Amino acid sequence: MTQPIPIDQVTGSSLIDAYLGNPRAVAGLRHAVAANQVGHAYLITGPDQIGKRTLALAFAQMLQCQQRGDGGRSACGVCVHCRKVAHGTHPDVVTMSLPKDKQSYSIEQVRTLITEASLKPTEGSRRIFLVPDFELMTLPATQASLKVLEEPPPTAMILLTSVSTDLLLPTIRSRCQEVPLSPVAPADLAAGLVRQGLADQAEALEVAQLAGGLPGWAIVALTRPEELAERRALLNRLNALARASRAERITQAATFAADKASAQQTLALWLPWWRDVVLAAHGEGAIVRFTADRPTIEAQARACGAVAAEAFVRALIRAMRELDQNANPRLVFDVLLLELPG
Repeated sequence: MTQPIPIDQVTGSSLIDAYLGNPRAVAGLRHAVAANQVGHAYLITGPDQIGKRTLALAFAQMLQCQQRGDGGRSACGVCVHCRKVAHGTHPDVVTMSLPKDKQSYSIEQVRTLITEASLKPTEGSRRIFLVPDFELMTLPATQASLKVLEEPPPTAMILLTSVSTDLLLPTIRSRCQEVPLSPVAPADLAAGLVRQGLADQAEALEVAQLAGGLPGWAIVALTRPEELAERRALLNRLNALARASRAERITQAATFAADKASAQQTLALWLPWWRDVVLAAHGEGAIVRFTADRPTIEAQARACGAVAAEAFVRALIRAMRELDQNANPRLVFDVLLLELPG
């Protein structure tokens, strides 16, 4: 087991100041802290790798910070509390994790959370409990959590994350303040990566174009070049389907829709490409997102035309909506690939 980094050796940084994207959500949490209008339970939603857990930890860091700056709207990043939260060693910021070899949280874990929430903080201003992927709760565990979500002890706060509110009971949603997160625009993501010194301008733009609006994926890709190569290969495979027969498309649908998560990530990558095809079809190739692929995009636009490109963009959006509503990923892709302009 990796030992925690000694606090006096940690370089301080404010997690909320370093957060990439979703400025409205960030501003809302900053305002709540500065105005001392913090709720007792929050639900942060959005796709995988959008930054749900990072935002929850940034919020927890602000709440525990003893030297908040910017009118109380930012953690200092250097006090003991800030550094402990950043490195997962703060005794009053507890993250629930799945039991080993299990795919769902148990009712026993929720009962433990309820017991620990009743305890007074040992160091911080309150006890904060982060429950990632709340949709993985069993039904008994979900039902057991209702009471603590509705009436937690005054010194406790519950932070939930989930890929979608559609996967949660309405009674859970009604007990939380919702914080929805959206994919980050490539220009904004690239600028954030450069600002944090994670990449130069050219590298940041390439990663941002392929990230599908997901800062988490972009950061991982910058440290693992194979991730970037795999994403580029996926995009090339998707675009090659336009030249494939109907039978070949159906055969390949299974490889793009092995499960809901992979299907959603594929669509999130493909949609901005076809948005660029639509722009190029209308003579606006100069403002496409995938700048390095402009010749390919313009050729595709000439081949299919604006009407067909726009129709396929609508089909992609419909497919994303169907996946959000738990449609069968394979069936969704079977239909989608038959609508792909050839």
